[in-house]
Amino acid sequence: MADIPPFLSSLRTPGWRRAVFLRRVLAVVLLLAALGLALRDAGAGAPRALVFARPVTAGEALTRDDVALVPVPDPLLPASAVRDPAEAEGRILAVEAAAGEVVTASRFIGTDLSNAFVGEITTIVPVRLAEPEILPLLRHGDSVTILAAVPERTETDVISTGGRVILVDTRESPGTLLLGLPEEEAHAVAAASLSTPLAVVLSSPLPK
Repeated sequence: MADIPPFLSSLRTPGWRRAVFLRRVLAVVLLLAALGLALRDAGAGAPRALVFARPVTAGEALTRDDVALVPVPDPLLPASAVRDPAEAEGRILAVEAAAGEVVTASRFIGTDLSNAFVGEITTIVPVRLAEPEILPLLRHGDSVTILAAVPERTETDVISTGGRVILVDTRESPGTLLLGLPEEEAHAVAAASLSTPLAVVLSSPLPK
């Protein structure tokens, strides 16, 4: 006959050992049940917000499958958290996101993102650079100066200073740079891009 494990032999032995063992098992069961109920109640009472259901790259338009509505504890919930999936669907992401991150309005291209920058940045303008090879070196939030080549001259003209990089989209060649600028400077950059190649100089990176 096979040996009986010690914890089973305790059940077959009458007396205080069996009673102690049963009380301990009951205590563990009750503790686990209480923990499960506490976790359930905590999840049910937490506000619900959207999180990214998968990694999303910058420049992508979100679909309903890219987000999930889950309970998020108050201390971890940003003020600009998006709570309605309809508000996120079709919006374009300015910065890549990891799965599980809370979706916030300032991550999307639009007025919320522009307002996140200090200054008079009110307009977003797309720019195709004369040297698109520089695009991978730029990051969201970088401050740049816009230069235009002058025909028959070796020097360049400064079109705008203090522009902020909103999005670097390299998914298609030659790639597009979205810049946040004051309205008047945005108009000047857009007009210059129609007739002359543009270049950017990195003024100062966004502080880490």
